[in-house]
Amino acid sequence: MGIAFFQKDAEITIEGKAFVLKHKVDEQLWQVEETKTRRMLEKSDKELRDLYVDSKLVFVTKKETRESRKGLKIGKVFRETPVKLFDEAKARRLYAKAASDVPQTQKELERVANKVWAEIGQPERPPHWTTVYRWRKRYVASGKDINGVVAQQHKRGNRKSRYPVEVIEIAERAIDTEYLTLERKTVQDAVDKALIDVKKENKLRPATTQLLMPTRRLIQALISKIPAFDRCVARYGRTVAVRRFRSVQKHQATEAPLQRCEVDHTLLDLMVIDDKDGMPLGRPLLTACIDDFTRCVLGIAISFEPPSFLTVARCLKHAFLPKTNLNKLYKEIVNAWEAYGVCGEVVVDQGQEFYSKGLEEACLSMGCEILYSPRKTPWFKGKIERFLGTMNREVTHVAPGTTFANIFEKGDYDPAKHAVVRLSTLKCIAHKWIADVYHQRPHRTLKMPPAVMWQTNIHPEDIPVPEDPAQLDALLGRRESRVLTHKGIELEGLFYNSHELRDFRKLKGERIPVEICINDGDVGAIVVLHPDSERMFIVPALKKQYAQGLSMWQHKVCKRFADRQMSRYDPEAWLEAKNRIAEMIREDFALAKGKGRKRAARWMGADAGRTNEGAPAARSEEGVNDRVVDDPVTPPSAAGDAAVPPSTPLPPPAIAKALTNKSPGFPAKFKPERRAR
Repeated sequence: MGIAFFQKDAEITIEGKAFVLKHKVDEQLWQVEETKTRRMLEKSDKELRDLYVDSKLVFVTKKETRESRKGLKIGKVFRETPVKLFDEAKARRLYAKAASDVPQTQKELERVANKVWAEIGQPERPPHWTTVYRWRKRYVASGKDINGVVAQQHKRGNRKSRYPVEVIEIAERAIDTEYLTLERKTVQDAVDKALIDVKKENKLRPATTQLLMPTRRLIQALISKIPAFDRCVARYGRTVAVRRFRSVQKHQATEAPLQRCEVDHTLLDLMVIDDKDGMPLGRPLLTACIDDFTRCVLGIAISFEPPSFLTVARCLKHAFLPKTNLNKLYKEIVNAWEAYGVCGEVVVDQGQEFYSKGLEEACLSMGCEILYSPRKTPWFKGKIERFLGTMNREVTHVAPGTTFANIFEKGDYDPAKHAVVRLSTLKCIAHKWIADVYHQRPHRTLKMPPAVMWQTNIHPEDIPVPEDPAQLDALLGRRESRVLTHKGIELEGLFYNSHELRDFRKLKGERIPVEICINDGDVGAIVVLHPDSERMFIVPALKKQYAQGLSMWQHKVCKRFADRQMSRYDPEAWLEAKNRIAEMIREDFALAKGKGRKRAARWMGADAGRTNEGAPAARSEEGVNDRVVDDPVTPPSAAGDAAVPPSTPLPPPAIAKALTNKSPGFPAKFKPERRAR
């Protein structure tokens, strides 16, 4: 970088456009000519200097190109210039500076060269007057920047490639087909491919026009010219490249608790066992919500559900409501879990479970915005990602039955064989770890425990909560439109009616279009809303003995079983199918393995699911589902809502035998057929 002046014929760029200072009309006004269009503009001297201070106006020296001004240019003095070259440049600068003050004639330049050499003694002999002339010219052209007279040794020698264009093209094709592929072949593969192609080409050429054989050095040089991002995209995919070359330009800063929270799921790296039979159930799913400002965990949900709106709703309800009964449910917990409340923003990923009308209406009705992070960009919600990793590492990796985060860490360890943590115990451990460990120890970024950060930044009276928890259940339900008649409301073959609906029909009409909210975790009752009324009715199913505590997934399984195995399609057949399925699962659970055992765990999880809050009465805190998936085998379901009679605990020898049994999972007579997609 040199120096410049606001004077006539000075070349400048204003916001990327090239101009020349042509005439100064008076002391405060310049005529500026646009280089591209030759259009004359008038700008005041103050306006030009303000643009210069704001870095919008940049001077362009004669040696520089306008393209070089697109990025910030620094002198070579700040780069890796050898000390010897820089010392030579300081001597050349003295010659050029002295030559600038005399006429540019041979006699004067020779006198200047001899005089300066006599004073400094560098270089070994006095430079020729033409050399001094060139140094002076380069020094002035660079704006009196010393880098203008630094020796350009890197430009010495023959810089033209000795390989003809044909060889370069063959080498580039070899790089494209061998090296820049998702198979991630080596440089040597590209070298071999280029050698083969050149040999084929030489067979078609006369001896006088044979091509030079490419070398590994040539291939490596061509690869090094390819941008690193493009190489990563070609060899690892765009998603990996974006993650590796991402740049943090700004941070999302929060100023108070409950201003922003993040929600995500993860499979816990732990095999758990059933509380009754002691049989391995599989890896449970953890859904968590964390506050961005205080790093406090607002709510969690642990179940065998796949990621779905049901798991999200359970977590959000746990986050929104106070945890007043936590110490009663888990007596081992010492500290209170004080973090709760409705957030201003909820950050989620692009999972299908977050694109739900019920979730959107529930959040917007409480003034909560849903923000979706871009696809496969976990750093947009890095706090919840880091928390899930910490919890997996500190809670599950130290317990027998851990599956480890990486299969290469397992060795000869068999998670199913060593699974000894019961589901209810895991939930107790998770709650205690959050309340007594994570919230109480100093956070690396906060420099204080999250619990202290929460207590010092928000008062209990300032925490927003839902107006009515019952309405929250309705808001978090899946919405559908139905018609209320004398039969009531029909849903998946079940009818719902009550005395309140009868009186409502007498008031509003014989056939009334209504909107219903469905808890897919329990089809024993629905919530009925009228578009023109603020009233809400909780209506039970007429077949209460069958529907109460039954999830929508279990109901679909019962319907299919009754239709295919019993050739009947009525609530009585469904009730019989429900009992037969429960009996079959109890009998065959010890023989099940893999996905079959996990489906059985989902069906049998009624009592285990209630242990999430410690008692059956707490099941209302688990939330509801928002969608019905076509496949009744693997869709989201309420693992903790089916009333299954307890089965006889197996003795240890029977458990060991079941672990090594090679029989299939669910009996074929129970497995519903998958619907063709």
